[in-house]
Amino acid sequence: MEKDFHFYTIYALARASGLDSSNAHIVAYSSQHTDDAKYDHVLEFENGGRFRQVLTAHQFLDPKALDKGTCYNIWVPFHFLPGNSGSDFYERMLARPNSVIAQGIIDDFLGSSPKAYTLHRLGILLHIFADTWSHQNFLGLIRGKMNDVQHLKVKGEDHNSLGAFFEDLKKHILEYGAPLLGHAQAGTIPDEPYREWEYEDYRGRHVHISNQERALEAAQNCYALLLRALRQLPQYSSQSPASWQDLAGGVNDLFGRSGGLQKRGEAWQEAISGGGLGFAAQGQDKGLQYGDRDWFKASVKVTKTEGQPDKYERQPNFETSHWKYFHDAAAFQRFSILHEVLPAQGIICG
Repeated sequence: MEKDFHFYTIYALARASGLDSSNAHIVAYSSQHTDDAKYDHVLEFENGGRFRQVLTAHQFLDPKALDKGTCYNIWVPFHFLPGNSGSDFYERMLARPNSVIAQGIIDDFLGSSPKAYTLHRLGILLHIFADTWSHQNFLGLIRGKMNDVQHLKVKGEDHNSLGAFFEDLKKHILEYGAPLLGHAQAGTIPDEPYREWEYEDYRGRHVHISNQERALEAAQNCYALLLRALRQLPQYSSQSPASWQDLAGGVNDLFGRSGGLQKRGEAWQEAISGGGLGFAAQGQDKGLQYGDRDWFKASVKVTKTEGQPDKYERQPNFETSHWKYFHDAAAFQRFSILHEVLPAQGIICG
């Protein structure tokens, strides 16, 4: 999934489920930021204290993005959640939609006491959950040919256009130059909701995929999770939820819109601001935006001097900032998955 799902779709679903625009934005921002938290250096504050960031993504052009530690600490818990289907360890590590492991992390969240970062953790959880659909049958580890994509065909694209597409990806995103990791051989095709494509997998099986069908199923299940969460956390609910039937048509139509990410995002912005997805537009619904450094800039002051390391200062609200809460939630979620949920299913990779 890309920003059109992780941010805009999740925002729309959160609003329709009963969250006000402010809380929906926290959930959606956290969901999308799981793809954008690419820094792990410790911030040593000039006004006292220190804070280590939690990587939930990776630096695209950093070779460390492909090492084993990164795979187990980032790819596995945040993007390619193991499905635990099969008998071989690596086969069990393949992502599967709505798997027993996915249900395990949902149960763990719903069974946890509310914390200051509960909504931030919910957003991260929704990111992980949605990716079990778009990343299904791929592995967040480099393991032989298990991530092979042979004889790839994409509806509306010929061989030449696909070749140019992949060459452009390789220039900007290192993972797509590493064909054994995740769905790198398919590029961003699995993450774009309007795509229809087919390929032959590592076992020689022919697979035909409608991303629109996958995205709609993911959205319906994410919505069900939001409804469950708000039943358990009614203090966050500001209105009665819409029924899925009231949303499905509009959501499905948006998933079918072709084009680049910006164009797809603009279609979601228009639908959200128009209040046609099960809620009346208010607050941040109009002019909805996402900036991957917005939360950081609101919580940390950076002083740059040429030839000198950057200097950091905590803003007065740092300890209750969304940026800190996101990293607190990410650390909690990663520990929970690697050291509790996966081991309970006999998968040891923490």
